[in-house]
Amino acid sequence: MNNQLVRMLVALKNASLAKKKSVFLRKTPLILDCLAVLYREGYILSYACNLNEARILVNLRYFEGNCLTANLKIMSKVSHIKYLNYQDICRISLGNKAGFFLTSKGIQTLEECKVNRVGGILAFYS
Repeated sequence: MNNQLVRMLVALKNASLAKKKSVFLRKTPLILDCLAVLYREGYILSYACNLNEARILVNLRYFEGNCLTANLKIMSKVSHIKYLNYQDICRISLGNKAGFFLTSKGIQTLEECKVNRVGGILAFYS
């Protein structure tokens, strides 16, 4: 698990708990990939960055006064990584929650891992 990803998740969670509408994050390829997945799954409204800037503006999504990123739970830490192979992923049922995995094909949701038949590191869920 990458420190950059942990810092990004903590920044999103802290901004949502402080009821902010947007937050600036450091621009890296891993964070851009993660934000693309969070946007596709509907956890954030939008994210934007200029080519010359080193920061990304992330607009948070609120539903009935609650931010959707406030419930992010970080599962793998730098010191304790939870790797799951494809067979373990098939046995997981998170109910109405979404799980996010770091795989060899980038960051994917639990359903995408099952379809693509890949395992990975359980990064976080919401």
